[in-house]
Amino acid sequence: MTGVDRAVDQADLQGNILCGYGRGYPHGLFLFLRVEQAGRARDWLAERVPEVRSALPWSERPPHTLNFAFSLGGLAALGVSQGILDAFPEDFRQGMAARWERLGDSGPSHPDLWMAELREVHLLVTVSARERSVRDARRELLEGQAREAGLSVAAAVQTDVPADQREPFGFRDGLSQPSIRDPRAGPWRRTTADPPVSVGEFVLGYEDEGGTESPAPHGLAANGSYLVVRRLEQDVEGFWEFIAAEAGPDSERREWLAAKIVGRWRDGTPLTLSPEGPEPGRSSDLGWLNDFTYAHDSDGFACPVGAHIRRTHPRDSLHRDWRFGNRHRIIRRGMPYASPGAGGERGIIFACYQASIERQFEFVQSQWCADGNAFGLGSDPDFIAGGPSGKMTIQGRPPTFVPMRSFVTNRGGDYFLAPGIAGLRHIANGGA
Repeated sequence: MTGVDRAVDQADLQGNILCGYGRGYPHGLFLFLRVEQAGRARDWLAERVPEVRSALPWSERPPHTLNFAFSLGGLAALGVSQGILDAFPEDFRQGMAARWERLGDSGPSHPDLWMAELREVHLLVTVSARERSVRDARRELLEGQAREAGLSVAAAVQTDVPADQREPFGFRDGLSQPSIRDPRAGPWRRTTADPPVSVGEFVLGYEDEGGTESPAPHGLAANGSYLVVRRLEQDVEGFWEFIAAEAGPDSERREWLAAKIVGRWRDGTPLTLSPEGPEPGRSSDLGWLNDFTYAHDSDGFACPVGAHIRRTHPRDSLHRDWRFGNRHRIIRRGMPYASPGAGGERGIIFACYQASIERQFEFVQSQWCADGNAFGLGSDPDFIAGGPSGKMTIQGRPPTFVPMRSFVTNRGGDYFLAPGIAGLRHIANGGA
């Protein structure tokens, strides 16, 4: 692929898909709803559509945003015809719970153990706000409106990105996102090591990296994207206790081991650029933090071949021109959460957009995280996103072998469609 693809219809695309709202909106709300009365719920949706934030550039920054996504069950509950539902791909029609085996959701992550409030959810409303108080007020308003409109509130998860932008394990997060080939519609922090990706890898109805148009079943999916959402609980204390037990009392050795597992130092400095330690003087430069490949580190002596960031985004590890890896890119829009009270649950609401759930999110999860064969690591999973058995190999002379433990548990989630603005209106009108 060369040049610029067909321009994205920014007026119809929902915001936060290609071009994120950014860290200027650190306070989020994931409001999960169930449809109890379809007619009233459609009327409420129709009233909200004018408030939905599109991908059009802002003349001034709003205090908050509003966006919608629907599970297959939600589309059915709102009256979308069976013929249209049947046209969606199998991954979306089956939903996340039915595909637990390929995702490695076994043991404590098995769907039978998911939080009841995150099962069979119909509608996801997301809010991003510049101030916590604004987010909280929007939650109260939306929950009240929803209940009056024939919707029940299944769950409301409030998320907050700390000032240092670190996730609960303590590592800076959200650093690496795809550059989009249409610079008007997405981030364009291109570096020499970051070839842009076709719009059709993330938005339905546009040409993808394979040269074909990503299918948009019926008009309600045009300019839409599939959204994967997972509530991932992190055992923070357990993780650092494990690191201490494996590395011993030396604090530098502990930091070294944790960085080798992740592939970056805690401030975001990538090991492949600075294997001996973080470079805080450069950690504010997002371009530098992502301007690297693994061509000079094929043996993994700087950044282990099985490090988390190398497995989830192999860059040129599997193909020199990135073509293979770019067919499996996802755009991540997750945020950390913490349950109220001391010792409450902490984790990330993982959220990612793509044009094909099976080829993108599920492939990364099953082939690169749950299995190590693509990297010459046999069946050893990714330490962060993989399973509890096996080992992690830290290449060196001699190599270091770290026994595998699981510190992340999926507490529930599903697959959603984030339609275009016209698609939202179509659903509100009955979606037949």
